[in-house]
Amino acid sequence: MEKSLEDTQRFLGKVGPKWYLLWATLSQTGMTFVQQGVIVLGFFLAAKYALNFQQIGLITSAMSLGVMTSMVFMGILADKWGPKRLLFRATWIMALLAFGLRWVQGFVLVLVCFFLLGMSLSAVPMSGSKAIFTAFQDRDRGMPMGIRQTGVPFGAALAAVILPVMVIHFGLPAVYLLFMAELVLFNGIFSALIPDIKPAVRETVKESTSFRPLKWPAVVSFLMVAGQYFLVTFTLEYLHDDRHLTLGQSGWVLAMAQIGGGLGRILFGRMSDRLQGNRPRVISFTGLLASAMIAVILLLPSHVPYGVIMGVWFLTGMGTIGWNALSLTWAAESVPSQQAGFAMGLVGTIIFLGSAVFPPLLGSLIDWTKHFTAAWATLMAILLLASALARHAGRQNGTRSPVSNIS
Repeated sequence: MEKSLEDTQRFLGKVGPKWYLLWATLSQTGMTFVQQGVIVLGFFLAAKYALNFQQIGLITSAMSLGVMTSMVFMGILADKWGPKRLLFRATWIMALLAFGLRWVQGFVLVLVCFFLLGMSLSAVPMSGSKAIFTAFQDRDRGMPMGIRQTGVPFGAALAAVILPVMVIHFGLPAVYLLFMAELVLFNGIFSALIPDIKPAVRETVKESTSFRPLKWPAVVSFLMVAGQYFLVTFTLEYLHDDRHLTLGQSGWVLAMAQIGGGLGRILFGRMSDRLQGNRPRVISFTGLLASAMIAVILLLPSHVPYGVIMGVWFLTGMGTIGWNALSLTWAAESVPSQQAGFAMGLVGTIIFLGSAVFPPLLGSLIDWTKHFTAAWATLMAILLLASALARHAGRQNGTRSPVSNIS
């Protein structure tokens, strides 16, 4: 593994870690623009197919289930093939699937295609996370992983601002064409930049990786993702129906939440590095922040200034979205470094399982109560539980796991 690390560091000396991180972030941005852009399109698909809130949640579930079912496999391929080879091959598959959506008709077929597209998209976070985790193996990883993971809220913010306007003026087929083009551009360039370095030591997952160290990262991540996907799935509907904002205003509020989440990923990553790698302790703080902001949302009067809503959603996004990179880093540092891709794939699968489960469940609660209050309150309870479990795990782990230093 020493030679692999030396080769990677030599490559970074030529390209520069800032450029490498930039294109890694843009690759994740492009993937998220599609993955969470589909969720934003739920508002328009609901109008086209006359969907209720539960069915809108199924749009989120279809994409998330696709990502979830293939993420462990993609993580293993990232370990076996290397991230360069995996990302290059997957780029063309996901681009063709996105382009093919132009000719799909009917809600059920659209869900099937979203599922298949999600399966291919999972190659992006797995190859990107493995590439960054390996490149920064001899230094603090929390902040670099956090910077790369800002591509998630940044891509979602762009989707929230761009896609509603684009659908109104050009229709859904134009959106699918944009999906194809940006996937090829960003992922193609990043796959060209990733050094073609294979692990010097090959170990099987059975020999080197136990599921026990991944228990707490998986459970905490499953619960925490409820906040992220509730915010993305239902913000437009909540602000439009309950706060009487226009669709354009609601899109900017959602974008502000994503920006808060992106800044949170960098800030919390740096904070966890300064705490000697105690990722769960910082995740616990993000859960408390998210819960506190949901309480603020529940207590807001009927009429508040637009700027106040923007500020509240910014801080809510910081708490509900800012934890993700910490979770993947926590998982990867809990196992031998040769199996980091597998660990991130497994926890990533659990994250997407949560993103598939919670939106339709909380959407059903909205349908049943005819209001958002009970759903917000339930979400707050889920995040408080996640925070408590993360704090418990942080006390058990102390600081950085000894396994994380294996190279």
